[in-house]
Amino acid sequence: MMYLLVAINDTIKYLQTINENVDAMKNIVETSNTSIANQIAMVDVVIAIFSLLFVIASIGFGLYISKLEKKIVKINSNVDEKERTIISLAKTVEEIDNKIQCDISGLYAKLRKEETITLLKRLEMEPKDISNISELLLARPLEEEGFPILKKAFINLMSLGDEADDGGGVLGITYRQKYHLLFFQHFMYNSVADEDLRGEISENFDFCMSCAFKRDIIKSTEDFCKALSVSGASFDKKDLLVDYLKALNQSRYSNLIELKNIFQENLNKDLLVDAIDKCTTDEVYLKLFGVESPIELSVEEKETN
Repeated sequence: MMYLLVAINDTIKYLQTINENVDAMKNIVETSNTSIANQIAMVDVVIAIFSLLFVIASIGFGLYISKLEKKIVKINSNVDEKERTIISLAKTVEEIDNKIQCDISGLYAKLRKEETITLLKRLEMEPKDISNISELLLARPLEEEGFPILKKAFINLMSLGDEADDGGGVLGITYRQKYHLLFFQHFMYNSVADEDLRGEISENFDFCMSCAFKRDIIKSTEDFCKALSVSGASFDKKDLLVDYLKALNQSRYSNLIELKNIFQENLNKDLLVDAIDKCTTDEVYLKLFGVESPIELSVEEKETN
């Protein structure tokens, strides 16, 4: 019986020991689980932080790449633009070189035209400088665009009053007369059609014709007839034509047949006849149209008889 009690006690102690061990194991497991859970939570936090940092880094890197890409695109655009500019300049240089090699006369004409406009604009600023450059302008063609510039220079000269009739020089030609020559030779049509210049030119027909070469008088007469052929003109065409014919009759071109043809081909017949008759009435006998002085006719008749 004693032996049985001892055995039971031993069994109870053993079971208690087992329970204690189980509790100890349970505590260890719980502690381990808590530790693992904490570690896992820490890992999640670390991963989250690294993920956030990675996202931020990715965004920053993306922005940097985008900015770098824009710079590259801009650089490429600038390079393309400069390349186009270089190509354009090279083409221009080549064209200029070709003009120099193949069309030197055309290039010179353009340069001379620009120089002429510069000279005319110089007269706008200093109208009395006509004394230095009138011969240069008379010796070259003036484009239509030069007329308003020359007119403005002449108006500026006339605003100087009596100084406009100074100038002198070797031939005694005044500033005013030098402008008249330019208008007569280059812009006869424009001058006759212009209210401000018509009277200026007509009062100096004789002087202008005395300074004209054959080619100049032909061109000026053509332009004069063109101006008289405009319908609805505001001036007396006959009186102006009479002034021109009288001056021409006193010039060295009084018998130039080309001028007779120009008058007959470009003017109204009645206007020309009336002007010739008016000259005859004023005892100006136009050699160009075969009109002779009655005195000369009577002398010839006496010599014939």
